[in-house]
Amino acid sequence: MSLRINLRGELEVVVPRRFDLGRIPALVASKRGWIERTSRRIREQRGLIGPHCFELLPASVELPAIGERWAVDYRMARRAGVRLRERPPEFEGETGHLELCGDIEDQGSCKRTLRRWLGARARERLAPWLREVSEESGLPFSTVGFRGASTRWASCSGKRGISLNPKMLFLPRQLVRYVFFHELAHTVRPDHSGKYWRLLERLVPGCRQLDREVRRAWNLVPLWMDK
Repeated sequence: MSLRINLRGELEVVVPRRFDLGRIPALVASKRGWIERTSRRIREQRGLIGPHCFELLPASVELPAIGERWAVDYRMARRAGVRLRERPPEFEGETGHLELCGDIEDQGSCKRTLRRWLGARARERLAPWLREVSEESGLPFSTVGFRGASTRWASCSGKRGISLNPKMLFLPRQLVRYVFFHELAHTVRPDHSGKYWRLLERLVPGCRQLDREVRRAWNLVPLWMDK
């Protein structure tokens, strides 16, 4: 079981499949000290960044995983909803431009539009990258899909189907590669046994440290990605 508290102060509990849900209250109670300390720190952070932090729209979008930066402009127009226009950079390393046009006072609609664009960007860039790592490791998978989960960067099904979180685009490249190897290793070792970690260590030396880093990396995801 793992616990996570987001900047809204919401506690999320993640448990394995077939977990006895009746055990959750006692386990959460055993972590009461950590929950209280973390909640207090969250309240202090929210006080520093202000009460409207969740309403802010980005002026730019940084995607370290694929080395991209996009400036975001907003233009009011008399039309229903919000449309996004993309102007990619002419040369690698330059800044691309996104324009959101429409009822931009509807911040919820703007965020949903940006999230849809990010999902399309993830499908375009992450899926081929996963295939490259699969060939490099010699660990094939069956399918690749995308799901914007709140507590998991990726997952692997019993049929070797891999699901990737578009939020991975906000991770450094080395952590994205680690997540790929982590899930590909599950195609042959579906658990987190000693044999699994020995396999992963052969594929990614120092994987334990990378695993700790990727677990702490949720703070790299901007607040506008929260629904």
